[in-house]
Amino acid sequence: MGRLMGRVLAALVVVLGLGGTTLVAAPESHAATKAATKVVTTKATSTTYRTGESVWFTGRVTKGSAGVASAQVQLVRRTSTTRTVLATFRTTSTGRFAVPATPTGSAEYYVRTTGSSSVHGPVLEVAKSSTARTLAARAKDLAGRLGDATTGTRRVAASRVKDSGVTSVRYKDFERGMLVEVVRSGVTRTWFVPGKIRDRYVAKGRMTGTFGVPRADARCVVLESGCTQQFAKVAAYASSTTKIAHYQAGSGARAQYLAAARSQVGYREPAWRKSKYNAWFGYSAAWCGTFQSWVSAAIGRPGVVPARSSFDSFVAASKKAMTDYKPGSSRKPKVGTLVFFDFRNASPKKASHVGLLLSRSGDDLVVLEGNSSKGTRFTDARGVYVHHRSAKRVLFYADPRW
Repeated sequence: MGRLMGRVLAALVVVLGLGGTTLVAAPESHAATKAATKVVTTKATSTTYRTGESVWFTGRVTKGSAGVASAQVQLVRRTSTTRTVLATFRTTSTGRFAVPATPTGSAEYYVRTTGSSSVHGPVLEVAKSSTARTLAARAKDLAGRLGDATTGTRRVAASRVKDSGVTSVRYKDFERGMLVEVVRSGVTRTWFVPGKIRDRYVAKGRMTGTFGVPRADARCVVLESGCTQQFAKVAAYASSTTKIAHYQAGSGARAQYLAAARSQVGYREPAWRKSKYNAWFGYSAAWCGTFQSWVSAAIGRPGVVPARSSFDSFVAASKKAMTDYKPGSSRKPKVGTLVFFDFRNASPKKASHVGLLLSRSGDDLVVLEGNSSKGTRFTDARGVYVHHRSAKRVLFYADPRW
């Protein structure tokens, strides 16, 4: 009887009430649940989402009454056919965590610890909805992330926004961001513009300025707590290591990639082959390619630009993962194309460096490069810089398949 009661208690230890609904975690295995000495509590900012919205999962890992510091945990999405680890991260010094997800369909989510005695918190269902999302309703859902309101709700005339289909725009500022309610073609949505992106948004004229109205929530990842956000006119990126948000005209992953890459310009390697991009991938070698892979991961698209432990293997993987072509072909490079150079005059010719194309005028290429030097000549002092390069040194181009 005592053993049976112990099993029942172990199975019930991760019960959480959310929005009036009691959710009980389904244990991944009986052995893991029985051996559990930790408890994971989790709640979601909302049990429904609209396309383009992010949902935050917050909670705590405890052992007894104390929080478990630096516990490695994972956010998992579960459907009827798949189970996907969306993020792996660590708890704070008090055992707490907050991790975002951008749902793409109705699914169940839970946070679990890693290791042989893994335990997980309640299984939380997040369902897709198409109903209106007003500013007031979104403010209620995100109250824990917004902080106190710093302004009242303000309206901007649709005629000043000049965005097709938009008939109403309202916004409200909070300590940690801004909510922007947009009515487009009769559909009401409210988007969250966080922290540094909000600050740059305000500096650039809000919805009547350089950015335009938001198209979706910021999409945030664990890597440096980075966030990308799409607006009507630009894509913006900011992270825990950037002083301000950076932006790139255009839309989609290409513009987001360029914005994130621009945010790194000026970074300096602290010691030879000891860049943060090396640390991210876990090896010490030339890192011009690894930098481009890091940017891909920073916008939540890891693997689109492949990561490899040597430049030669990066070149080979890039040719498989991307659309590559030689100078003079019918396909022309554009802003956001990766440019592979032969700077060593090898025989046979061999790529020795890669950069990101920012602009082109004739044979003059403006390229954003990792593992380069401040001047055009390579020295032992390396970082992320923008250079003018000759198109005559290009071996091939490659377009990521966003």
